[in-house]
Amino acid sequence: MENAQIKLAGTVMVIDAAYLNFVINDLKKYFEPLLGRSLQTVDLALFTMYLAMDAGMKEGDNDVQVLLVYDEHSGKLEHCLPSDLKSELDGVAFKGSLGEFCFMAVPSEGFVSRGELYIDLLRIVLNSAEVKKLLVVPFNEEYGEEVEEVLKEFVPENDGREEDAKDIVCFRMDEPPVPVACRWEMLGYPLMSVLGIRSEDLQNG
Repeated sequence: MENAQIKLAGTVMVIDAAYLNFVINDLKKYFEPLLGRSLQTVDLALFTMYLAMDAGMKEGDNDVQVLLVYDEHSGKLEHCLPSDLKSELDGVAFKGSLGEFCFMAVPSEGFVSRGELYIDLLRIVLNSAEVKKLLVVPFNEEYGEEVEEVLKEFVPENDGREEDAKDIVCFRMDEPPVPVACRWEMLGYPLMSVLGIRSEDLQNG
C-alpha cells in the first residue's frame, strides 16, 4: 500500500471522515429542535485538541498526526471549518498548547473501500515503532468489529514489551456492549463542546 511509507508522529489520530459527518449531522438533528437554535460550525483544530486532551495528552511540544480517511462521498467535512479534505486540510498543520497537529487526507480509491483502508492504516500505525499514542475514531456501525479484532490481535503482542507498548484510545458514541481491547472515551463530549452545546443545555433538555 502506497501510504505505508508515510512518516508517522509520536501521536496519531485515525479518523473516518464519513463517521464524523454522520455523528455531527445526528447531533444537529437532535439538539437544534430541542434547543431552538442552530449549533455552531465545528472548529476542526479545536476538536482535534479536545480529542487529544480526552485521550490524556498534556500541554507540551507534542507531534500529532491526524489521518483523515475518506471516500468519494466524504471528501468534505460537513459543518466543519476547514472542510475540504484534499484542498484545505491535506498537508496543513497548526500549533497549539498541546503541540503541532498535522493533517493528512487519505482517500480510498479503486477497489479498496473506506472501511478496508481504515483497517489497513490502523495496522500500519499499530506496527510503527515511532507511534506511542493512538486515537482511533472508526465508523463503528460499519466495521467496528474488524477494528476490535485488529486491536485484540495487537494488544497481547505487547505484553511484557514495555518499549513497544502503545497508549490506545478508541472513541465511540455509546458504551461498548462487551469489554474492549483498549481504553475507550465518549466521542460525544468533545463534539458537543465544539458545537456549542453547554452542560446547562443538557440539563434543560
